[in-house]
Amino acid sequence: MKTRPIPDGYESAIPYLICKDAAKAIAFYKKAFGATELERIPMPDGRVGHAELKISGATIMLADEFPDM
Repeated sequence: MKTRPIPDGYESAIPYLICKDAAKAIAFYKKAFGATELERIPMPDGRVGHAELKISGATIMLADEFPDM
């Protein structure tokens, strides 16, 4: 089986946003733009380690900031 360098559904440029409060940003995108949350990976300390949203067919990825990394 051949591995694809770009997974299905990820054919365009996808922004990856780093936020001070990703959970609050996700709530805003849902309310303001009707975003659908596809995935959220919470960290043990409550921050969002990774999340994916769909807004009108476009994928946006985001996470909380981790200044120590």
